Amino acid sequence: MPTDLEHLPREPGVPKPDPILVVDNMRKRFGGIVAVDVDHLEIQRGAITALIGPNGAGKTTFFNVLTGFDKPDEGHKVFDGETIDRARPHRLAQKGMVRTFQLTKALTKLAVIENMKLGAKDQKGENFARSLITPIWKKQEKEIEQRADVLLEKFQMDQMRDEYAGAISGGQRKLLEMSRSLMTDPKLVMLDEPMAGVNPALKQKLLDHVRGLKDQGITVVFVEHDMDVVQGISDWVVVMAEGAIIAEGPPRSIAENKKVIDAYLGAHHDAPLDLDQEQAFLAEDMAEEQETEEQ
Repeated sequence: MPTDLEHLPREPGVPKPDPILVVDNMRKRFGGIVAVDVDHLEIQRGAITALIGPNGAGKTTFFNVLTGFDKPDEGHKVFDGETIDRARPHRLAQKGMVRTFQLTKALTKLAVIENMKLGAKDQKGENFARSLITPIWKKQEKEIEQRADVLLEKFQMDQMRDEYAGAISGGQRKLLEMSRSLMTDPKLVMLDEPMAGVNPALKQKLLDHVRGLKDQGITVVFVEHDMDVVQGISDWVVVMAEGAIIAEGPPRSIAENKKVIDAYLGAHHDAPLDLDQEQAFLAEDMAEEQETEEQ
């Protein structure tokens, strides 16, 4: 864990030394259901932060609100010192905040290399008038393709370069999404369940690439259910339940947090399971009381 996080209080909303993303009073409702109810959250720059919680905790909705895919009912968010309350997803990507999805969004009828090239920003050929003048965009497109090839080789996807994205496996599409996100030169990469549905061999490769993002100075936030993954690569863990942040801290402290255990197992997870067990517990309590009185 980075030394600048080691001595922080283990409490929801704790201020970070150098936050890249700050969220205040964020609410998102669906009818009478409050899906997101976050008072304050700071994401530390240069760290790997895991966002965990039981099913229905609001993690993906929170991700969607942060990245502009859902509009919050209220709230304020600042990315890298700039207010982004009304920024749309493509604008956030241009500012350096990109995400992947639990269900990959590759364009299946385009080749892998074409999917990669789509991720590059500020492409001159996207302007209709300039696209008619080949010399204006041809050199840039060649540079973009070279950069895409470098990333595909790094992610060991170069052999898939000319395959249709729809013809590669689900795990390989996860790699494609992650590598494509780097075409934008991101400051923050947000991964929604990157390990879901991935076989063990490919999962290790994905984990190595997530660590590699941090080594490049990129901040990472990811949603994950696999606690072995969370324990293995995260510097800091944020726990959601019923739309709210209930705990924050390094992985080892989260595993021992009673609020977190209650959120996953229920507040009465240690209660007797049946009448016989309840009677046994009662007899044990009475024996302890009698022993105390005799002393």
